Amino acid sequence: MIDLDLIKKYQTNGINYDVTTEDIINKLQDWDQRLGISISDVENDRVTVLFYKLPDNLQEMAMEIYEFCPDVIDQGFGCMDDILIMMSKSGQKMDELTKALLEGVNMNNPDFGLKILENALKIEQKVSLWWD
Repeated sequence: MIDLDLIKKYQTNGINYDVTTEDIINKLQDWDQRLGISISDVENDRVTVLFYKLPDNLQEMAMEIYEFCPDVIDQGFGCMDDILIMMSKSGQKMDELTKALLEGVNMNNPDFGLKILENALKIEQKVSLWWD
């Protein structure tokens, strides 16, 4: 069972998406029951979730995460195309983690951010959620 004291203390919320502290607590409890989780980096608008096991269908899990916390894609993995352009223009080489995140991703697919999130879950078994 996860310790939700910090979520309660910081009143973690995504109020700009109508996500209340109680909604976050309910989602975390659901994930903990289904998959086993721990949490870290708790603040008033963010939390990192480590999954002890992953579901069989990572595509569904990525969509569930996106529906709960759109910024993961809209301000995160879904911006990878812009990041790659900036890296290329600056001559920066792609590191091994970025290469792994992009494995099997079609950057021409408008939903490429969801596939990158799936890969991130496979590699790191965690996701940072934030609402701003």
